Amino acid sequence: MPKRDWVDVVDSLVTRADVAMDRFRKQPRRRLADIPAPLTPTDPFAAAPVVAVTEEKPLGDPGLAVQIYGKRSCDRSGMAVRLIQQKSLAARMIDIDDEDHRGFEQRLIRETKSYKTPYVYVRGVYLGSFDELVKKDKDGQLDALLGVENSAQGSVTS
Repeated sequence: MPKRDWVDVVDSLVTRADVAMDRFRKQPRRRLADIPAPLTPTDPFAAAPVVAVTEEKPLGDPGLAVQIYGKRSCDRSGMAVRLIQQKSLAARMIDIDDEDHRGFEQRLIRETKSYKTPYVYVRGVYLGSFDELVKKDKDGQLDALLGVENSAQGSVTS
């Protein structure tokens, strides 16, 4: 009879006890049929793979008079759209909660350094949130930016 190592003895006892306990468990314990090979560590000093950088299209479109990136659930986004519609212009509203536009919110925060919705772009240039839009409208600068005559209907306030 060959001499057994104490580790083998303890391992066989633990295995037998585990098999005996399977009778009392609701489901028998799952055991690995074979032990997987260990993962090979990556070399921390190896050169990183080159990732192709794609040019991101700018968020503000200069071809459009007004673009509003906002949320349908945000009342200030709705008020911004209504203010632009009072100027007899069509505002392009982009819902950043929509599945197709999920990535825009992080880009908007990164580029504008603001967390306030809506993000208003006039002729491709970031104007600000709804507060800046109302301020420019009260000062009369919004009509000049949009290229429309002064409207006598008044503005929407917060």
